[in-house]
Amino acid sequence: MSNGSRNSAALDGLTEATDRFTSGNHITPCGGEDGDNSPLGEGYVHPRNTRSGQRGKQAGRGRRRGRRSMGRYPFLTLLSAFLEDVRPYYAEVSHGNMSRKLRQIHGILQELKTNDPYLSTNPLFIGERELGALLDYMNARTGHFSKPMKPGTQVCLLGHLSVFLEYNGNAIVSKMRKKKLIRVRCGSRGPLPCPSEDTIEDTVAALEEAVTRGDLKAFGVLGLLLLGAYAGMRPREARLATIGDLDTRDWTLVVMHPKGERTWGRTRRTKVVNGGRSALESFLRLRAEELQKRGIPDSPMVPLVPCFRSNGSVAHWSGTYALQVKKKLEKSLGLAFDFQMHRRAFGMNALDRNVRLDSISVVMGHSSTKTTELYYARRKEQHALNDLEDAWSAS
Repeated sequence: MSNGSRNSAALDGLTEATDRFTSGNHITPCGGEDGDNSPLGEGYVHPRNTRSGQRGKQAGRGRRRGRRSMGRYPFLTLLSAFLEDVRPYYAEVSHGNMSRKLRQIHGILQELKTNDPYLSTNPLFIGERELGALLDYMNARTGHFSKPMKPGTQVCLLGHLSVFLEYNGNAIVSKMRKKKLIRVRCGSRGPLPCPSEDTIEDTVAALEEAVTRGDLKAFGVLGLLLLGAYAGMRPREARLATIGDLDTRDWTLVVMHPKGERTWGRTRRTKVVNGGRSALESFLRLRAEELQKRGIPDSPMVPLVPCFRSNGSVAHWSGTYALQVKKKLEKSLGLAFDFQMHRRAFGMNALDRNVRLDSISVVMGHSSTKTTELYYARRKEQHALNDLEDAWSAS
């Protein structure tokens, strides 16, 4: 057969095969219910003219994502992996706070992106443009805030964002800080506000009156307040303390769950000062009576400030529940108080009584006197002037 005849026969065969395929009536695809080589069932509909990413007529619309795609919200995808990896290295409260702050940043970036579609919310590509827009938002130059965020809030948000971005290999926050491109408003210097001794006594008296009316929730809040105002304990340290940690012979109290418990924190001892011992004695008597009513033996591992449950058991107070109860009591009793502010009052009152600053720092569990002096206990101006007068008068 000549070359022309062979070429003509091949062309005719290709045309016939093409006609059979395009007609849809002669070709039977392989693969049915019984295996790859079995005929298809009668209800089978061959998928024809399907777009990329679809499988038959039941498929959804849109393009098929690649294997390494992080979906529509890459920030949240990488955030979930980050939070899971760092969970063993943070306390539960710190881990939850970091999660909320980073999700708040994601919400701000999403809002900014609606006005500027060129902004990126992908942590791998966040740069100076995105951080500049974020800073403008926090300082009320853009966004819905009528006034800038507090300096402490801005520092907290940027700190969490820096850790998260550097975890993903993006050191843009550190680079911008080195270039002096990130500037946060300076807050007020000196110790934060704290209640006076008279205010603390009025608050304690109001809570004690509520306890005498049978309010067990006010009983728990009273105990947490007393340990903060007269022993300098942090709210979490007071919530997790047990009755075995307290020695009423010399009124010392061992802090078994300090801040940074799993990392840098160390157990320490503090002392219930004389001004609050009578109030704490009354609290302990009421505590013993309530435990006896419920038939619960008072062992050393029973919470020092028990949270009495409706089923008759006791447990440690949780941070969230304690704050919720405190807010309700403030509204019902017409009070305004804060657990942390009463801890600060402990430091200020100790300094006003001429207790050495380094002694206050040790008892309060600070790593150095710098933290104590900056936020908790700084010599009042009038006391400083009196010290100068006394020093020169004696010479």
